[in-house]
Amino acid sequence: MLGKFTEQVQINASASEVWNLYGTNEFPKFVVEKLPHIVEKVELIEGNGGAGTLVQVSLPGNPPYKEKFVLLDDVKRVKEVEIVEGGYLDLGFTFYGIKFEVIEKDENSSFIKLTIDFETKDVENIHLTIPNLQAFLAIMKASAEYLEK
Repeated sequence: MLGKFTEQVQINASASEVWNLYGTNEFPKFVVEKLPHIVEKVELIEGNGGAGTLVQVSLPGNPPYKEKFVLLDDVKRVKEVEIVEGGYLDLGFTFYGIKFEVIEKDENSSFIKLTIDFETKDVENIHLTIPNLQAFLAIMKASAEYLEK
């Protein structure tokens, strides 16, 4: 079964300012520093933050999992990440991907659009994605507060 969740948050900051956070290695640092109750640690395993980068993510109370950056487009301001080991894959999902898009509204405001795509053979697994969606919304709102200061 294929599934998809999409959410969007408006930020009173230019798209370039937002992308300077989301599209760089500053984003994992920001999340760990501002929201340690959501993400304890992000460890760079391979790469420089661009496409092909592999990171290990540690969440409170859960075993770490690995993410690969599959797309980082500075022109379109799009970042796509896929879980490649552990995490949702250990829970019966065959695919779990996360996409952030920074969309310019005008020169002083933009949107962060989050899309989570997943595939699972067991429809019962879908409820497991809700806490992750809530965590990403908290991250997006925290980044909005940070960038609007």
